[in-house]
Amino acid sequence: MFRLAADDRARIGGYHARLLERLAGIFDVDSTERQRRMSLGMRIASLIGAVTLSAAVVLFFYRVWGLLATPAQLAVLTVAPVALLGAVDLAARREKTLYVASILAVTATAAFILDVTVVGVIFNMRPSPVAFVLWGAFALVVAYAFGLRLLLAGGIAMSMLFLCMIAARAAGIDLGASIARPEPLLPAGALAFAASFLPANRRRAGFPETWRLAGSVAILLPLIFLSTWSGVFSYLPWPEGVVGAGYDVAGFVLGAAGVWFGIRAGWREVAQAATGFLLIFVFAKCFDWWWSGCRATSSSSCWAASLWPS
Repeated sequence: MFRLAADDRARIGGYHARLLERLAGIFDVDSTERQRRMSLGMRIASLIGAVTLSAAVVLFFYRVWGLLATPAQLAVLTVAPVALLGAVDLAARREKTLYVASILAVTATAAFILDVTVVGVIFNMRPSPVAFVLWGAFALVVAYAFGLRLLLAGGIAMSMLFLCMIAARAAGIDLGASIARPEPLLPAGALAFAASFLPANRRRAGFPETWRLAGSVAILLPLIFLSTWSGVFSYLPWPEGVVGAGYDVAGFVLGAAGVWFGIRAGWREVAQAATGFLLIFVFAKCFDWWWSGCRATSSSSCWAASLWPS
């Protein structure tokens, strides 16, 4: 058996420590549990800071808006997101972790959303799904320009909401109620999941995981509502019992498949999303089936069974 001397082991250990330190400095990799906890805390703080700063910008705009003339309003609307994007670029050049850049990028997106909304109000435009296309495109462009996963998730979500609104408009449903018909999220989630394999996403750290997580949630979450209240949430013209039974099967099959594929392929985010979905879905279906049995027999016997179990 080959044995190393103590000084040889020390030299090899020192070399590995220096190599890990150099790689961590270049790629910002967390090499210890303490660093991983610090990174998680900073990501949470960045999210809270981004939401807080965005809310402050929106509230400030509304506070001083009535004091400005229309040309001044349009000038402010044009300058605000551009100035914030300049701050994002400056922060991204000076820090590797992108925590400050992420906060500023979310704030720039909030300013752009406010700009489009206020311009529509100023010129008395009708509500349109096109606004979600503009918002989603802005968020995705900034996300890919600076490698920001939080903004990528926001852009994906806004793009999916646009598809829901387009389907609602085609069906003659009010745009405000489009989110109550989540069936378009199913194909949108499948497309998002497939997009995780694109070379443009695979070259960026964390982007495939974000696309897979968004796709998994978009596919699985609507099944809870579609299987339980298919007559309310579904576009399909078939009998409610048939639609509900189909989504029951789809919920159990897709949930189990998500857990299996997630574990087999090493997609932790998919396995976790599918596991959480299955827990909620099974609970919802047990509750739904229990009350269906109550309606088929008598409500009083069900209440008695629940209060005084045998």
